[in-house]
Amino acid sequence: MPRAIKRLCLLCLLGLLLGLAGAPPARAETVSLPITIDYPLLRDMVARQSFPGPGETATVVNQMGGCTLIEMSQPQVEPEREYLRLRSAITVRLGVSVAGKCLNPVDWRGFIELVQRPRLTAPHWDMAFDTVQSRLFDTDGQPAKLAQTMWDLIKEHVHAYLDRQTISLAPPMKDLTQFLPLLMDSQSQPRMQAWMKSLRPGPLTVTPLALQADILMDVAPTAAPDRERLTISDQEVERFIEAWQAWDAFLVYQINFLGRRPLTAQERRTLLDTLLDTRHRFVAELAQDSPGRRDVVREQFVLAWQRLAPMLRRQLAEGGTDRRLSYLGFFTAADALAALDRLGPTLGVDVSKNGLIRLIRLMEADSARQPGLEYSPAVDPGLRRTLGLGPAPEMAGPAYPVQELPWSPPEPEPGGPPPLTPGQPDETPAELPPANSRLWRWLIGTAWAAEAGQPADLKEIRPWVLSPGNREVYLERLKEAIRVASQKTMAKNRLDPRHQEMFALLATSTAWQESCWRQFITAGGKITYLRSYNNTSVGVMQINERVWRGMYDLPSLRWNVLYNIRAGCEILELYLREYALQGNGRSRSLDSPTLARAVYAMYNGGPGQLERFLKRQASNSYAQSDKLFAEKLNWVMAGQWDKLERCWGQ
Repeated sequence: MPRAIKRLCLLCLLGLLLGLAGAPPARAETVSLPITIDYPLLRDMVARQSFPGPGETATVVNQMGGCTLIEMSQPQVEPEREYLRLRSAITVRLGVSVAGKCLNPVDWRGFIELVQRPRLTAPHWDMAFDTVQSRLFDTDGQPAKLAQTMWDLIKEHVHAYLDRQTISLAPPMKDLTQFLPLLMDSQSQPRMQAWMKSLRPGPLTVTPLALQADILMDVAPTAAPDRERLTISDQEVERFIEAWQAWDAFLVYQINFLGRRPLTAQERRTLLDTLLDTRHRFVAELAQDSPGRRDVVREQFVLAWQRLAPMLRRQLAEGGTDRRLSYLGFFTAADALAALDRLGPTLGVDVSKNGLIRLIRLMEADSARQPGLEYSPAVDPGLRRTLGLGPAPEMAGPAYPVQELPWSPPEPEPGGPPPLTPGQPDETPAELPPANSRLWRWLIGTAWAAEAGQPADLKEIRPWVLSPGNREVYLERLKEAIRVASQKTMAKNRLDPRHQEMFALLATSTAWQESCWRQFITAGGKITYLRSYNNTSVGVMQINERVWRGMYDLPSLRWNVLYNIRAGCEILELYLREYALQGNGRSRSLDSPTLARAVYAMYNGGPGQLERFLKRQASNSYAQSDKLFAEKLNWVMAGQWDKLERCWGQ
């Protein structure tokens, strides 16, 4: 064998052995963790440190009983290119002291501007300012013309006084170092502790809106997570659910925190968008058997932070200096997580429940409360109010805290409405039936007959259970229940009359598509509420319990048919009013059937589905769910109720 070939073979073998020995460790990367200080807060920090006298004043020079005097007041801080500009009112007196008297004093009042370069020093995290230029102005704002002696006095003392002042960033740095380890599990915390040893000051950057102090940290990414696995274990699924529930509780806490002050309509819309988007994304992820789920919470945190941070900064800026300083740690910790997220999942950074609790306590730093993170199924009136949803539907009726009840077939039900002829259009009048009418008493009185305060029994449920002997009666009962709920919803929110007929068709078709008009199923001597294939949605309208947590009562959604239908109508009307009719011109110009289909797409998958549906509609490439709903809508419009037999069974 030629020598060159032998050498080549040896090199190949050496490369193979090195490959088997494992790849070299990932190269360390430097990440910048920002401390962002807006200018109103920076002004307050400068005033507190450098202008400690009454009314934010500073006595820079006071010699010979005030014969030589320099006082400054009313500080303002603004950006000037890559520098900061400190502007202050200034009073100067220059005289000669003779025998305890001040002879021929010269007084001048005006303004001084100092152009300063900020810098951050270690190891105490002090922010200092070096003056590179100064300017004087008269009280009328014109450049001042002073004697050289007075000008030299000002430069000598004012520059020296301000150049030795520092602002400590130790408090937010302490909050940051306490928060960072909470981003790792117990096994990975030693890695974070090692990274934190590299924390050091970076550059200070002057931006139009804030001063940003960059804290540098060296991190070592690990191998990318294995995304080739097709399944994840049950334990991983449980950990994923627990982590997301803590995150969802944290997001709700932030929304309620913002709701403590008046919000604009656009801000409420942003909060609603964020909550629904993140919850629908979680439901979609939960339906997949994907090992990439651990990134969802971190990604949702960063996405929500980008949307909510401007609102939080504006709201928190309304408090006093102490309050805003306490929030600096909160923003620093949250910004750090967003910065680390840019390096992706290879860092192994996650959002733990303890980390979220730490953030909440930083938000409540000036409060005696010590809030936690409770993932509660109860209705949250504050959340509904903040999101502009108004009061929740009344919870009168059955709401059992169980998943199933014993069941026996009902006796034939007399006194129902006239039988429905297959194919007969719905000729129910548009107005609600009178409160004392036979139809209304039959619809409501039969269903919720239990006395107040008494345990409900199956008499309340029996009228809403489909059986071979009550199909025509059941159909009329459900049609009337949906009609009443639609009318109440339209009246509550004053829906434009142009869309009312379409909305009634939309609600009826949605119930058909979602559940085949069924709330309950019976089998083996038991009755339970209808659940979706992935156990997330319930009842006639298939209300997703995770998406609408805190906005509707879960036991009532499960066991109270009228409550479930009213909730579904409210959700449909919300998507119609806030999204389809408030969106771009394309959605507002849709004909009624297509508009109904667009609203159903959002009902099925969240607000983000509006744009996706419009794209599908433009290209005539509808999803299967679009086609199935269009089918039900056409049947309802044609009054083809006999088609229900296809899902009810012969």
